[in-house]
Amino acid sequence: MKFSQKFLIYIFLVLIMTIGVNIFALKYFATEYFSEYLTSIKQEVPDINFDLISAFTKTKNLDDATIEEYKKILSDLSGISASLEHFSANPRTYAPSVIDSLQKIGIPENSIEQVLFVKALDSFFSGIFNFSFLHNTTPEGQFLLKTIRAMFFINILVIVLVLIVSWLWIRLSFRPIQFIVENLSDIISRKGYRQIEYKKKDEFGALIGTINALNKNLSHQQKIRSDLLSDLSHEIKTPITAIKCYLEGMDDGIIESTPKNYALLHREINRLIEITGSIMEYEKLEQTDIETLKFTSVDFMKLIGHLQEEYIPLLTKQKQQIIILKNKSPLVLHFDESKFIQLLHNIFSNFIKYSGEGKVLTIKSSERNGKIFITFRDDGKGVPKKEIAFIREKFYQVDKSRSASNNHGIGIGLSIIEKIVSLHKGTLLIESDTGKGFCLKMSFANEPCIISGV
Repeated sequence: MKFSQKFLIYIFLVLIMTIGVNIFALKYFATEYFSEYLTSIKQEVPDINFDLISAFTKTKNLDDATIEEYKKILSDLSGISASLEHFSANPRTYAPSVIDSLQKIGIPENSIEQVLFVKALDSFFSGIFNFSFLHNTTPEGQFLLKTIRAMFFINILVIVLVLIVSWLWIRLSFRPIQFIVENLSDIISRKGYRQIEYKKKDEFGALIGTINALNKNLSHQQKIRSDLLSDLSHEIKTPITAIKCYLEGMDDGIIESTPKNYALLHREINRLIEITGSIMEYEKLEQTDIETLKFTSVDFMKLIGHLQEEYIPLLTKQKQQIIILKNKSPLVLHFDESKFIQLLHNIFSNFIKYSGEGKVLTIKSSERNGKIFITFRDDGKGVPKKEIAFIREKFYQVDKSRSASNNHGIGIGLSIIEKIVSLHKGTLLIESDTGKGFCLKMSFANEPCIISGV
């Protein structure tokens, strides 16, 4: 559940709880204090007159004799005091006598309570609407003061409780932020790239997922850099060491200065030049855009046939083959010829280095719906599926056990291939698995108009 949804539910629950507590508290305290109010009213009976007494006759069906006796009581009441005004002015003196008299003539006590309750309510609301409750000496004022005071303390208690629960809930809900800050601090200080464990599918889950992906990518890049430095130092150190040994040997007279030894020195020097050249070549390619390409019409079959001949010595040595499936009609590409040759060199070189002895590279091309499709497929060792997502990156190298020779390179071959395909507005698909060979599928829009745009 998303945090925004949790927040709305929490607010709703707080409102429901607050309303519920207030309703329950109001009912409890109003009932409690109103009972006290009724008791005080009953003790005073503030307005006993003929209207009040007549109200009792309506609470129960009385026979004529009872009514006559009741009237006699009314007459006696008139004589108890000099006047009803005097009676009302001193209600505490006479109220019990009135109630006792009413009970003696057979009016049930609950009926008397009912009438008194009605009169009390009438007096209560009359006092409320007349604002007499502002004087806390009146029964109404005492009732409201006690009720308001009780509700005030109850709401203070509810507010404190809500604040405590809210603080705990917010602290718990925003705890992932602490993990994120700590993780990003580790990245900045280069202490490591840790994965954050978080399984909830909310806003924080999406953010943490992105940070975990960033950590994974940074960790992967760090490994690539580490491997590059290791491989590059090895690739450079090996020819330098060989050159140094031969020169020292020649200087000491141990090794003869023969054409063969000079050729070996030249080979090692060329190897150093090749390593540095490949890095410079890639960096130069990185700075290239479509504006700088020189598009021409290229006969694909003719070009790849000539290039194949250059690799015959290496193919023969490794007992490998390159098979080109012919098309019925010539396939003309609109490419930068030098960049396309560079692409083919990298593909052939990778095949010879990594596919293994006695393997075959099959090249198939076709044109459909204005698009050129070219496939390079070998039957070599292949690449684990989990590595495919990374082998496009520069300097990345698959497990060195895949290589068929000691020349591992520095891992920029596929990066160059992808860059060239991208410059020609093409797409590159890589298919491979361990023991199932390696396949590159390219597709390009065959549009001659590209030439005029340069």
